[in-house]
Amino acid sequence: MRFIKLTFLLLGLLLQAACIDDNLRKIMDGKVKVALDPDIAAPVGQFNITIANLLRNDTLVIQDTTNGSLKIVYRDDSLIRQDVSDVLTIPSQPSNTTKAKVGKLNIDAFNIQRSLTITNVLPNLDPLTRRALFLADSLALPTPFPEVPMQGGGLHTLGSVSSFTSANFDAGNLQFNITNNWNATIQTLVIDLQNPGNQSVGKIRVFNVAPNTSQSVNIDLSGKTLFSNLSFVIDSLYIPLSTQLVPVSLAQAMELSVSGNGLRVSNAVAQIPGQDLGNDTSTVAFDMPDSEEIYEILLDSGSLDLSFNSSLQLAIACSLQIPGIRDLAGQSVLRGFVIQSGPPGNLSIDLTNKIIDLKLLNQGFNQLQILFSKSILPSVGNISIDQNDSIEFTYALNNLKFNYVKGYFGQKDISSSPNAVDLDLTTLKDLGGTFFLANPELKLKIQNSIGAPLNLDLNLSGRKAGQSPVFLNSPNRAIPHPTVLGSTAIGQISYNRNNSSLPQLISMPPDSILAAGDIRLNPSGVTDTNFITKNSFIQLGVEMEMPFEMSASGVGFGDTLEFDGAVFESLKAATLVFKTVNGFPFDFNARFTFMDSTYAPLFSDSLSIMESAIINADGEVIDTKSNISRLSMNESNLIPVRGAKYLAARLTMQTPQNGTRVVKLYSDYSIILKVGLEAKVDVQL
Repeated sequence: MRFIKLTFLLLGLLLQAACIDDNLRKIMDGKVKVALDPDIAAPVGQFNITIANLLRNDTLVIQDTTNGSLKIVYRDDSLIRQDVSDVLTIPSQPSNTTKAKVGKLNIDAFNIQRSLTITNVLPNLDPLTRRALFLADSLALPTPFPEVPMQGGGLHTLGSVSSFTSANFDAGNLQFNITNNWNATIQTLVIDLQNPGNQSVGKIRVFNVAPNTSQSVNIDLSGKTLFSNLSFVIDSLYIPLSTQLVPVSLAQAMELSVSGNGLRVSNAVAQIPGQDLGNDTSTVAFDMPDSEEIYEILLDSGSLDLSFNSSLQLAIACSLQIPGIRDLAGQSVLRGFVIQSGPPGNLSIDLTNKIIDLKLLNQGFNQLQILFSKSILPSVGNISIDQNDSIEFTYALNNLKFNYVKGYFGQKDISSSPNAVDLDLTTLKDLGGTFFLANPELKLKIQNSIGAPLNLDLNLSGRKAGQSPVFLNSPNRAIPHPTVLGSTAIGQISYNRNNSSLPQLISMPPDSILAAGDIRLNPSGVTDTNFITKNSFIQLGVEMEMPFEMSASGVGFGDTLEFDGAVFESLKAATLVFKTVNGFPFDFNARFTFMDSTYAPLFSDSLSIMESAIINADGEVIDTKSNISRLSMNESNLIPVRGAKYLAARLTMQTPQNGTRVVKLYSDYSIILKVGLEAKVDVQL
């Protein structure tokens, strides 16, 4: 910076005066007054105002290396983030209980045999019949078999059944077989089969059983009770006098055989053979908090926890099969276990790396089938059983942590918490005044690994203390989503002047941005299978580009020069001459302020000093514009500024057409402001 001192001005003037002949003496006598020519000026300094003065080297300001255009670029990589837990959770499933009655059980067949001799029967016959039979036996010679008139034959034990103590039969057949080894035809025989206590089980009637022949009679055991110790009563016995001579021996026997077959009991004290109890099928409804329809889950961890108990006094071999839970090789869960008589038991099946297929049943989702097969293991000895004895299974899917889930996740809104982002737009704030950025663009950088159609309702507003918020006001936009499990879709959504209120928002300018978003899942309903992994997320980053394509008014910036106010000593008047070369697309007014060493103002004044550079239809400068302006100061103005140490220039600008014309800023724009001093000195020589 250059300065001129008053002493140099005076020296120059005196030298000029020394060239004058006789007038010099007259001047020295004080008879002539000499005024300095106002065209004689000295340079004071020069303001070189570049785009850097306007933008203050803001780190957010980016220069396009191809054309030098300027823009503000702001980035935030995680403006909004929604993790998988915001979209879907798989809860532990409520326990389910299956209770199966044992029902009617089979018991082993049995057979009892008894030989009934004439001697066994004899005590119960009438005396004449007994005497006749004794006589025939004693002859030891063939003789007609005596007549046994119709009469009872007494009570006899049949024998004991070892396979049960007592039994109430639901089904079964009791076959009573009679083989006649007496040498006489038994014309009538009625036998009453009895339990202890003379309780009749059923009556057997046979007729005309010839010697050495047999007859059988069946008794249906359905609804009957048998005890192990059976007896029978001969209610009626009739043997006619034989017409043939035959050996008669009291030792001749009638063979009785009682067989039980197809025996099924409703309750009993019996020895229970091993037998199949059949299969039980249970359909489990997979419970989801928002009624999501789940097709398939791959689990990282979890368990099927089973508890069981039985009221039976015997062991039961069980097999648990779940066709809808399989390993990665395709094998379904199959687990065998034994339920012992006594306290309840527990079983836990690890479901790590297991696939749960919930679409196998007719509904096609949220249904899991569990199959139980049961077999009784043979009892040791006789035990008490009842058809109401039961086996109870309680099972639950617990601590489910999924690797991935497929299904239809429903129509739901996923709301993010508002995220306030400080927006350090120092450049725009420092400009002051009013301005309008005509062509900003906000790009949402999207990363999405949730495999479902999504719509975004972005709730974004600019905030500034003391002002009402300005909202983006943009319609819902579709978010790109992956179509392959485990992949991430990358995309962006652009907001600009054509689809939002972004220019108004940026031109506040805001101190911060408050961002939130409602993400609509499956906005069109069921369109395809949704999927999600344990690592799925939606992340919305933001990139704002704000090109300096703007209209403005009242926007200001400036610069300060060192200035020695001593230059005004002895001056009666002075004029500051401002020559400007304007390379900015702005009209400027200037306010100049003289300041002391503490930057306290001493004198200031305003001046319209320059018009906008020449711009084309696109708002770009194509040529500079020059202008000369003057600021005059009288002696009363000069007195305070003689102590000045600084001269500040504050330029207030507006774009052409009263601040309505949109212009563009480039890095090579500048203003050259040269300041000169014209002074008049009243000197008596």
